Amino acid sequence: MGLVGPPGIAVAAKVEQTRPDLVWHPLTFSLIRRAEDASPGPRNVDTSQVERVIAETSAAQGYARSPVIKWLPDPSSAHAHLSDRGLEKLLKMGSATLWSGRALLRRGDDRSLKNTRCVRFEVVWDIVGVEEHDRALMAPKLAAKSAAMTGSMSANDIFEVRAIAAQIGWLETSLPVAACNAVDEIDFLLTSGMSEDDELVRHHLRAFRAYELGLLATWETHEGTVCVPRSR
Repeated sequence: MGLVGPPGIAVAAKVEQTRPDLVWHPLTFSLIRRAEDASPGPRNVDTSQVERVIAETSAAQGYARSPVIKWLPDPSSAHAHLSDRGLEKLLKMGSATLWSGRALLRRGDDRSLKNTRCVRFEVVWDIVGVEEHDRALMAPKLAAKSAAMTGSMSANDIFEVRAIAAQIGWLETSLPVAACNAVDEIDFLLTSGMSEDDELVRHHLRAFRAYELGLLATWETHEGTVCVPRSR
């Protein structure tokens, strides 16, 4: 997950134009090039490697056992799979934490870090095409709400459909968004003097790697982690 060589000239120029006054870390350029290489599709997800990254991420957060992983083909299948559990059960599942690195944030906050952010989040956002991925993740939620509103459901049933969609969103992590955040955070941490071997940096690298391998999203449930591959 380290450096893979200099970025393309076009990518480097686009990044440098956002903040020409700042010094960029070499790993940042590498990650942006990798994001650009990973974004076109369609592609086949490397499920075994993604599962390995998830296991490493879980272990780094102190979990003794690797999460059970269930692969589904698309966001609609994931939404249907989770909806079947019902609102009461979904509400007991809390919110997604696997990719957030919350257990590591205190260590990062305790360091003497600079106030300037070295990466414009929008640069990688555009390269990755986050809005398109977000539309794919939102589509089944919007479809369920629309069907409820246009059908003959009672007010209570409509409320439950909307609440289920909202709770599914709390269980969900978009890996394209996590990858963009990872590039921003890694550049900030490294240019502030943190080592590439620091666990907080490695955590963000694992999130980026999961996207790079073809993962679109995960949903964290009591039964395990639901995974859906990217279609592009």
